[in-house]
Order: sequence, then structure tokens, then C-alpha cells
Amino acid sequence: MRAQRVVIVAGGCAAILGTGWLVAPRDLPTVTTTGGGAGAGAATFDGPAIQNPRGVFQVEIVVKGGKVTEVRPLQAGTGDAESRFINSEALPALQKRILDAQTWDVQYVSGASFTSPGIVESAKGAFKKAGLG
Repeated sequence: MRAQRVVIVAGGCAAILGTGWLVAPRDLPTVTTTGGGAGAGAATFDGPAIQNPRGVFQVEIVVKGGKVTEVRPLQAGTGDAESRFINSEALPALQKRILDAQTWDVQYVSGASFTSPGIVESAKGAFKKAGLG
């Protein structure tokens, strides 16, 4: 009876992990404003690498004409399935918030307790390097 429970629990865990692995994004997303992007007159500024219990977080911003046109995640925590799943929602939301507000000082994403402060702190450093605050 005990061995049967172990097999059932192990099988359930494998199914959950396998599903998480399948639905997890493979690439870090980049959000760009319309007509922006790197190119002539654009400069990139990387923020510091922020370490927390869920890994290292770091972003790069692209500035053109004094405006942030892209926010690119360079590092986004660990590669485990849970982090990848959370980041698939949190990274695009944080990137959009930073672009829309044109500041690093944005609201965190609910449920992204490690991703949000890591990305925001790195963005803060990138904005400072760019002379934007």
C-alpha cells in the first residue's frame, strides 16, 4: 500500500513538472515601443545584476532621443519551471509598465515577489546610468 502511494505521488509530481516545463517560455521577451528600438542615435544602458533567492535579475534599456524605447531582460532568475512560468507573465508586464511610465519606479506585479524587485532595481540603475533618474 505504501509503495503504491509513493508511485502515485511521484507520478503526479512528474506530471506537474512536465506540464510546467512544456508551458514555460524559452526566450526572454523584449517589449518595444512603436517606432523605437536600437538604431541610429540609440544608446543602451545596462542595470546592475540584482541577486535574490530566485537568482540574478538584470535589464538593459535602449534610449533614443531621451526616451526609453526598449527594456530588455538580460538575466531573469533561475531556469526552474516555476520561475519561468512566473516570468512569462511578470516580465512583459514590468517591461510595459517601465516603458509606459518612462521610469523605473513602477508597481510590482502581483505574484512575482522576487522578479519584480529584481527587475525594478536593475532598471533603476540603468536609468541612472542613462541620466534619466
